[in-house]
Amino acid sequence: MRDVWAAGSLLAVLLVAAACGPQTVSPAATPAASPSPAAVASAAPTPYTVAVVDLIMIFKAHRRWPELEAIGKKIQAIQVRLASPPPPPPLPQPADLEKELQKEAERIGAGMREEMKALDAQARARLEAYANERRAEHEAKLAEKQRQLNAELQQAMETKRDELQRELEKFELATMAEYRIPLLNLRLKADVVGITNEEEAKKLTAEAERLTTERDGKIRAKAQGLGKNLEDFQKAKSGDAESQFKALISSAEEEANAKIKEKEAAERAALETAAREREAIVNKAIEERRRVLVGGTEQQAREAQERYRKQLQAEATRLQAELQELHGQRIRLEDSVLAEIKIEIATLAAQRKVDAVLIHAVATVNAIDLTRDVIARVKRQQN
Repeated sequence: MRDVWAAGSLLAVLLVAAACGPQTVSPAATPAASPSPAAVASAAPTPYTVAVVDLIMIFKAHRRWPELEAIGKKIQAIQVRLASPPPPPPLPQPADLEKELQKEAERIGAGMREEMKALDAQARARLEAYANERRAEHEAKLAEKQRQLNAELQQAMETKRDELQRELEKFELATMAEYRIPLLNLRLKADVVGITNEEEAKKLTAEAERLTTERDGKIRAKAQGLGKNLEDFQKAKSGDAESQFKALISSAEEEANAKIKEKEAAERAALETAAREREAIVNKAIEERRRVLVGGTEQQAREAQERYRKQLQAEATRLQAELQELHGQRIRLEDSVLAEIKIEIATLAAQRKVDAVLIHAVATVNAIDLTRDVIARVKRQQN
C-alpha cells in the first residue's frame, strides 16, 4: 500500500467512528464558570468507550484484497524492470559475425512467434464469438418462424373446424327434418287413431326406435367422417409446416456456415498479413544488425548505443505510464475498500455505543477489539 495510507486512512476511520458513536459533552466544552474544587472532586467521570481495530486484518478479509495484491505484484514487477534495465548488447567481433547474427535471429524470431501465437489466439476468440452470434441469430430466426407457422396452423385449424362444424350442423338439421315426419306420424297414429292391442303398441315403439337409431347413426357417421376430415387436414397442414421449417433450418444453417467461413477466411488472411509483416521486421532487424557488426567503426558503435538508449528510454516511458496507471488503480481500489470498511466500523461503533475507534498501535489496555466483528460484517456484505 501507499506509504502515507495508514495515517490518512486511520484518521478518516477515527472521524467516521467518532461521529457515529454516542456523543458526550466533556466538562471543558461547557461555556460556564469554573466549578469549585469540591464540585470537581465530587463529580463522577463521564464514561468514555474506546475500541480498537486491526485495519490490515480487515483489509485482508475484504473480497477485493486479492485485487490489491495483484496490483501490488504488478507494480513491484515494473519497479524491478525499471531498476534493472537489460544491459546493452555487446559488440561482436568480426569473426563472430555469423554466430551473433544467428543468435539475434533466434531472439527476435522467438518474440515474433510468441506474438503470432497471441494474435492467433485472439483471432480464434473473435471467430468463436462471431460463430456464437450467428448461432444465436439462427436460433432466433428459427424460433420466430416456428411461432409464425404454429400461429398459421392454429388459424387454419380453427377455420377448418368452424367450416366442418357448420357442415355438421347443417347435416344434422336436414337429417332431423327428414325423420321428423315419420316419427310424427307414428306418434299421431298412437295418439289419434289409438292402439287396439299391446302387439300393435310394441310395433309402433319398435318402429320409432328404429327410425331414431337410424337418424342418430347417420348424424354420428357424418360427425365421424368430418372428424376424420379434420384430422387429415391437420396432418396435411402439419406436414406442410414441418417441411417449411426443415427447409428454413437448412437454409439458415447454410447461411450461418457461409458467414462463419467468410469470417474465418478474413481472420486467416489477417494472420498471414501479420506474419509477413513480422517476417519483414525480423529481416530488417537482422540486416540492421549486420551493418552494425560489419562496419566495426566507433561511429557505428555509438549509433548502436544511441538506438539502444532510445529503445530503453521508450520502454522506460511506457513502463512509467503503466506504473502510474497501476498506482491510480490501487489508490482508487484502496479508497473504495476503505470507504466500505469505514461504513462498517462506523455502523458497528454506533451499535456498540463506542465513542472512539483506534488502531492497535495507539490502543489502550481496556479498549474493545472490534476487528473480528468488522470482518464478519464485511464478509456478510460480500455474500
